[in-house]
Amino acid sequence: MAGGLIEGLKKCYTGNNVFIKHIFLAILGLVISVPTCIATVSTSGKEADVYLYMFFIAPFLGIVSMIASFILGYYMVLFIRNTLKFCFWKETEKDETKIKALQIMPEVDASLFNINIFKWLAFCIIWMLMIIITAIILALFFLIPVLIVPAALLLIVFIVICSISFPYILCSFIKDFNIEKNINPMLLFTYLPKVLGPTVILDLKYFGFAIALGIVGFITLVVFAVIFYLGAAIAGLEIDLANNVVFLAAFTTIYMYICTVLGLAYYYAIAHIYYENIEKAPDENQLQTNKEI
Repeated sequence: MAGGLIEGLKKCYTGNNVFIKHIFLAILGLVISVPTCIATVSTSGKEADVYLYMFFIAPFLGIVSMIASFILGYYMVLFIRNTLKFCFWKETEKDETKIKALQIMPEVDASLFNINIFKWLAFCIIWMLMIIITAIILALFFLIPVLIVPAALLLIVFIVICSISFPYILCSFIKDFNIEKNINPMLLFTYLPKVLGPTVILDLKYFGFAIALGIVGFITLVVFAVIFYLGAAIAGLEIDLANNVVFLAAFTTIYMYICTVLGLAYYYAIAHIYYENIEKAPDENQLQTNKEI
């Protein structure tokens, strides 16, 4: 299927300055990972204490990690925008050379920082508040014993609907960075029947691919750990990998990088589903149909 995960992975590794772009992603992963690893070792791995350490005892660590996460998130936003532009060009541009030359991976330059980054932040905050408030209201019904089961089912359904529909609301927002048009809660239900089938198929493929990759990654980690221990034993050193910041940082950075690339490939497929099932739909009057990005 055009616009699938494999095609998305290929797009992640094609274009100009690909090496620099992936080094940038790896560095962001490192900057996100190191503070967490330091906090993990400092608190003996207690999850509640890790966040307490990062944001209250050593807040610099939490701030650095959040800034890097924010930049990584906006890089993904620009990736989705380029993918949407690619979808439009494939149907309207007659010059095949121009279509193939379109860069899907965003350049690592000043374009990463513009006014749209604040619009994206505002969009995320508004939707986060709407989802959290709705979830809290549904959770309040747990206080009424007779309503616990239906309230729990309703909350689960709401979470599932959000997880399926929100990526497409995000695509609609990224298309023109119009906040007002894309903060209508009813969009969750408007988009659902249009994208449910393709999204379920995509998610099954994604999880299957992720599980296979996870198995390979686990085997690689075990081999790496054995080699690490043997090397340390030969050198007469005693190393505790579970509390070694360098080992944890290396492992989590690799993990972050792989998750980032898989996430980009996933949203490449999401953007194609959005374009085919929502953007091109003749009855979707709230969208600017067939208008170039």
